Amino acid sequence: MSDVIQSKKWTKEELKELGFQEYNRKKQLVMARRLPANEAPMHIKTKQGDTLLAQAGYMICYTAGDTVQNQLSDYEHWPVESQIFEATYRVWDEKLEPTPPIRHLMEYGCQPFYKVAGVWAKDLDEDVYIQSLEHEKPVLVQEGRYLAIGAEGEPYHMSDRSFHNRYDTRLNETAFKRVLKKLVGFFKSD
Repeated sequence: MSDVIQSKKWTKEELKELGFQEYNRKKQLVMARRLPANEAPMHIKTKQGDTLLAQAGYMICYTAGDTVQNQLSDYEHWPVESQIFEATYRVWDEKLEPTPPIRHLMEYGCQPFYKVAGVWAKDLDEDVYIQSLEHEKPVLVQEGRYLAIGAEGEPYHMSDRSFHNRYDTRLNETAFKRVLKKLVGFFKSD
């Protein structure tokens, strides 16, 4: 995978050939609001140092966490293009006892949702460049991160921890397979 990976209409066969597997999403609360024009464009700096660009109308998703943050931008957050959001998220349909952080996010217009769409993903065994919808230019994604292809063919990446927190990997991958994969990669590099 040496070319820049970009959004496209992938077939299951193409994804499987490249080593991707399909994973179901775990049901988790996501607080979200539509980005108003007076706040756009919004530049979001990720923990990995990427800068994501959200335009007016994008949905900004937040993880409430356990602690009320000083500012809205202090919560973990990420942009989702509005049509992709409508296709892949649903309004929270369970009883919700708002915690202080959830109440704080609601004060900013956030509403509770959950993501229903699964993802095609692979644990990267080499560095790759991707061009996501929210990046202005290709970014380097390092080995050991998960490369995901969303419902509309859009590439994005996440840490091992985030991937396992968000997606059900029980049927697709065992701990043994992961260790074996790492060992094979280690011996190939010699």
